[in-house]
Amino acid sequence: MEAEHDLDCNHDHTEQLTRRIDELARELGALRSELQRGSLSVNGERPTAGVATTNSPTIVESENGEVDGGEQASMSRRHALRAAGVLAAGAVAGGAGIISAATPAAAATGTFSGGSPAVTADGGAGAGSVGVSADVQGSFGVAVDAVSSGNDGIGVRGDGDIGVRGDGGSFGVYGISFSGVGIYGDTMGQFGIYGNSGSPETDSAGVSGRSMEGRGLYGYGNVGVYASGFDAGVQATASEDGAAAVEAAGDVGVSIAASQTSLRFSNSAPSPIGSVRTYQKRDIVVDSAGVMWFCVVGGTPGTWRMLSGPSTAGAFTPLTPGRVYDSRLATYSRNGVLGSGQDRTLSVANSYDVNGGPATTNFVPAGATAVFANVTVVETAGNGWLAVNPGGTTTVSASSINWSASGQILANGLSLTLNTNRQITVVNGSPGSTQFIVDVLGYYR
Repeated sequence: MEAEHDLDCNHDHTEQLTRRIDELARELGALRSELQRGSLSVNGERPTAGVATTNSPTIVESENGEVDGGEQASMSRRHALRAAGVLAAGAVAGGAGIISAATPAAAATGTFSGGSPAVTADGGAGAGSVGVSADVQGSFGVAVDAVSSGNDGIGVRGDGDIGVRGDGGSFGVYGISFSGVGIYGDTMGQFGIYGNSGSPETDSAGVSGRSMEGRGLYGYGNVGVYASGFDAGVQATASEDGAAAVEAAGDVGVSIAASQTSLRFSNSAPSPIGSVRTYQKRDIVVDSAGVMWFCVVGGTPGTWRMLSGPSTAGAFTPLTPGRVYDSRLATYSRNGVLGSGQDRTLSVANSYDVNGGPATTNFVPAGATAVFANVTVVETAGNGWLAVNPGGTTTVSASSINWSASGQILANGLSLTLNTNRQITVVNGSPGSTQFIVDVLGYYR
């Protein structure tokens, strides 16, 4: 009796399973029919592109056991059907299609709308997991293309240790905005935005942002924007007059660390002197001639001060006075009275004590363009004058110091231009003669 009872129970269970299988088959058939008719919708809206076609080909296996093209097409449609079913179920439940670790992916294209978010991807909690992975092999392809047309919309938003990461042949991450922010990154972790172009080409960029009215690239954090590149970490262009290509604010607006060049200016900017452009106080311009200007009063063109340039001496560095030459001492290789019509070329690089002994090597350092010095004449004979020129220049256009009688001691403070070897040339173009001394008080470089 117990055996008969067990047989009856197994029979009932089998019938229940058979009925459930039949119900699932009918539901699957209805779903397939709706897909083939293109009538399946997500949240009341029909897909823009069908994910399956009618007249599905049968699966045919060749003699060698390989699956022909018809089977492959049918398999793709089964995958599409599976993904569409998951998306439809998610849409009915919560207004969003949800794909979680779905493999294989749907082969067909489609548009899912009506809910917010339209598509949610969850890569799981495993280390190195990825929520959305997109790959395009063709030239000029875009792996992910996101557009937000509403007010204050965001095309792509990422949150995490790396909010948004892009790898591309030309642009890792590329954003365009007509009124807001082209690219926006905010993270409590490592990187709000991470872009890698993977190419050393000059027209490639890890992150590229463009905005017609707002900000092309916006970053917020301990380091708002961090950039590293083959040629330039950050390259920014502003097309409007007076617009800022890069705008920085904070206790430190811009912090620069470079192994070679901290700041490099363009060579195409015109001189602000006589310009018709409007400048602000504290503007700095380096013009095409390499002259650096600082604006002290804003205006058109404003009031400017020259800071540096090819024709300027550079910054002045004062020194404790040091003697660089005394013609009366034999310790100098060229010494003695400088007679009428004679000239003498001297180095001002090193200093000496009052007895002619060495004191300081490179007292005037390499690269100095001029010195401020006292030139003294002693043991004068007759009346006369000396001219002090850059080293190697013997043409006289003006005198540097004059005397009117024999036995005078006179001194004159002068700015003396040097040649590249830190030398001056002293010329006596007068009928008199004299001994002379040169003491340096500072240099320009």
